[in-house]
Amino acid sequence: MVKSESSDIEVGRMYFRYADHFPGRISSMCNLSSVIKAIEEKLTKRQLNLFKKDVFEYFLECRSFPFSGVILHNLLLRQVAHEEDSREDQLWFQIGEHLTCLSIVEWCLVTGLSYGVDTELRNNKTVHRLRNTYFGGVHRKIKLKEFDALFKKLKFEEMDDMDALKIALFYFANIVLNARKNHCQINFDWLNGVDNIEYFRNRPWGLLSWEMIYESLDDALFEKDEKFKMTRLKNPDHNIEKYNVYGFTSGVQAWIYEAIGGLPSTWVVKTKKKIPRIVQWKPMASSRINFAEVYSFFNDESRLGDVLQTFEPNSKESSKKYWLTVVLNQLWNNGNCAVDSLVLDDRLNCYLCGRQHTMSKSMTDVDMPLEVIFRRWLEYVCFYNIRLELRSADPWKVIVVKSAPQQEPGTGDCGVFVLVFTMYLMFGLRLEFNASHVEYFRKKITVDIFYDDIVL
Repeated sequence: MVKSESSDIEVGRMYFRYADHFPGRISSMCNLSSVIKAIEEKLTKRQLNLFKKDVFEYFLECRSFPFSGVILHNLLLRQVAHEEDSREDQLWFQIGEHLTCLSIVEWCLVTGLSYGVDTELRNNKTVHRLRNTYFGGVHRKIKLKEFDALFKKLKFEEMDDMDALKIALFYFANIVLNARKNHCQINFDWLNGVDNIEYFRNRPWGLLSWEMIYESLDDALFEKDEKFKMTRLKNPDHNIEKYNVYGFTSGVQAWIYEAIGGLPSTWVVKTKKKIPRIVQWKPMASSRINFAEVYSFFNDESRLGDVLQTFEPNSKESSKKYWLTVVLNQLWNNGNCAVDSLVLDDRLNCYLCGRQHTMSKSMTDVDMPLEVIFRRWLEYVCFYNIRLELRSADPWKVIVVKSAPQQEPGTGDCGVFVLVFTMYLMFGLRLEFNASHVEYFRKKITVDIFYDDIVL
């Protein structure tokens, strides 16, 4: 089936009918375990300790994370159609009689990678330095397979420790998070960017990896059912369809393990109670798992455990940077600009920009509604430390207040307005400002961040 031609499929229905399901074998371009092994073997003890304190450090615990294409293929066969006006960064699947969603929210909770807005590195004074020093200069083209070999041949014991750390961080990001076919070129922009290590650390790796895996999963079965049928007509012995999936597939596996309860211990075992969630799981070798077994399990309500529609953070996750980036972006970028007011017992009016997104009625609780997000936001910024008298367990209501200050359409000033509204409410100030004051507020926020009056 071609998804672009499947507009007649009812929301909540699978793109592929059960009668059209077919066995498949996926090749994943992501080699998480082998990359971790190479990093641990090649870096010196001092360099490895630096890596253990950096942005991708917890992935070192994923030394044994074999890919299970059988489980992922069975999941993809169950992709569900959703409304055209719903957010595009969601994938819905039907497991038994249950719906489960993979979105940027679940992705960040599972992988521990941050959400946010990616920025371009400007005025890079060390452009191409690593490339010139270690990889043959700017005129040398390097494919992924070649770079993997080059990494393993580098003499790290003779290398500056910070250069070794930068190359290892790039190696992980480019081979794991940005996994593609071996003949593809490495991402030279990322290699240049890692030389500014603070810039590299602060990039939204959750968003960057999500964009690639989302596109790969959404297109993975494009016309594969028709291809399987046509090939089988020509060759009756054809009994499996082979295809590739790109991006950080290990993150998808970890999400499956979290979302679908009751998975057999011959497939995966939960070994830890740590965060992020990906480090809790130890997948078994894929050779032990066959298509018929997984297909039967996904349709057997008596064997399925709890199937989570969406994920919520636990108490430990709620304080982590990667979850805070999700909350901030949901709050700041929550759709088309409108102005809502949250009313708590007629004692508090909280104004913000954004509107609530919803799926169809059969898919409830897709996004946290504004009355949940904004209330959680106030907790994060310690609002009630100053306005203790406004804390209440009573439910919030959402109403429209058109007289509240509004940003100009298309300016991207939603985030500034949220911060300013919060500050004014925290100190009991009247909301006497408008869009003309945004430039001043942007400068003030920048200065406050610089002097650590606002901590990111």
